[in-house]
Amino acid sequence: RRRPLPAARDGRRQESPDTTACVKIAHMDAVKDFGELGARIRQVRLGTGLDQTGLAQRCRLERTALSRIESGERKVSALELARIAEVLQVTLSDLVLLPLADVRAARPPVDEDSRPEERESFRAGLDLDRAWRDLCQLRDDGLLEPVDLGVGGEGIGSPEQARALAREVRGFLDVGDDPLGAMADVAAELGLWCRTTAARIDGLSLTPQPGLGVAVIGEALEPGRRRATAAHEIGHHVAGDAYEASGHYAAPREAKGRIDAFAAELLLPRAVVERLHNPSRDELIAMAANYRVSWSLLTATAEQAGVDLKRADVYLNPVDDDFYRVVGARPEEDLRAPGLPRAWIMACARARDEQRVTPRRASELTLGVLSGGAPDDATAAHPMADPPQG
Repeated sequence: RRRPLPAARDGRRQESPDTTACVKIAHMDAVKDFGELGARIRQVRLGTGLDQTGLAQRCRLERTALSRIESGERKVSALELARIAEVLQVTLSDLVLLPLADVRAARPPVDEDSRPEERESFRAGLDLDRAWRDLCQLRDDGLLEPVDLGVGGEGIGSPEQARALAREVRGFLDVGDDPLGAMADVAAELGLWCRTTAARIDGLSLTPQPGLGVAVIGEALEPGRRRATAAHEIGHHVAGDAYEASGHYAAPREAKGRIDAFAAELLLPRAVVERLHNPSRDELIAMAANYRVSWSLLTATAEQAGVDLKRADVYLNPVDDDFYRVVGARPEEDLRAPGLPRAWIMACARARDEQRVTPRRASELTLGVLSGGAPDDATAAHPMADPPQG
C-alpha cells in the first residue's frame, strides 16, 4: 500500500481507517410500491423534458393512463415499464432503484418549470447513481476496494490548506512535481471512479464512504477543462465534504475557490511555475502541453506566483500550430468518452472471464468498451487481433 495521507491539522474529528475500511457499502433503495414507482417515472420524465402526452404516445398508452401511473392510481405492467424505460433512454434499474437517502434529500426535484440546466443536472445524477450501483457490484465481488487515504472528512478551510492537501495527494501518488497521467487513472488510485456523461454539466461526484466514490465528467467540455473538472472532483472526494444540492462535496458557495485552488495545485504545482524567470511564450506553451492544462489555468497560476509574463503574450491563446511548432504534437486529449480508468475495465474483464457477470453485463459496466459477446469472439473480431495461422 502507498503511505497514507497525514491526519487533519485543524483538530476536527477523524474516523480511524481501521474502522472505515470494513464499513458496509450502502446500496440504492428500491421503490416500495406503485406510488413510489409512479413518482419516480414522473421525475425521470421531467428530467428528460418530455410531457405526459409525448411519453404516452411513444409508449402506446393513453395520456390518462400514464397520468394515473405517475400518481400511483394504476399499476404498471412489466412490459409497460420496459417501454417507458426505453423511451426515456434509461434502464429499468434507473426507474425502480432510488438514489441514496442523503442524496435524495439534497437533490432538488425537477418539475414542469425547471430550467434546462436543472434537467441536465438531473440527467447527470442518473448517470452518477448508475455508476455507484456498478461500483457496488464490483466492490461486493471483491474486484475493487476502498483506498485507505488516511483522511477522514475534515474538509478544506482555506486556499492554503487546499494547496497543501494537493501536495499531500501528489506525495501519496508518488509523482512529485511531474505531470499527471490520465486523470481517470489518477482518480482511481485515490478510490474515485470516473466516467463521462452526455449531460451538459461540468462534473458531479458522490463519495458515500471515505476512499470509495464515483464521479461523472461532462464529455462536451474542452479537454483542458475536463482534466480540471476531474481534479476538482478529486478535491471533493479527498476532502470528504458533506453532500449538498449542487452534487459536490463542498459546503458553502465560497468553498468553490478552495477546491479550485486544490485542482490547480494538483494539476500544475505552483513550485514548477515559480521556477520560470521572465518566460517566453514558447516556454509557457511547452509547460501547458506537458502538464495538459488549459492556458487560462497556466497563466492564472503564473500570475499568482508573481512570474513576469511580459514576454509571453498571455492574452493570445495558443492554437494547434503553436503546439506542433513547440513540442511537435497537440496535447493528448484526456477523458474522452466513456472516460473509464484502466483498472475499472480490467476488473470488469476479470469479472466476465471468471463468469461473475455475463459478457453483456461486462459490456454494460464498461459502457461498451468490452464486447457483449464471448471473449474469444471479441478478440477475433478486434481489428488489432492477430490473424489466424495456417
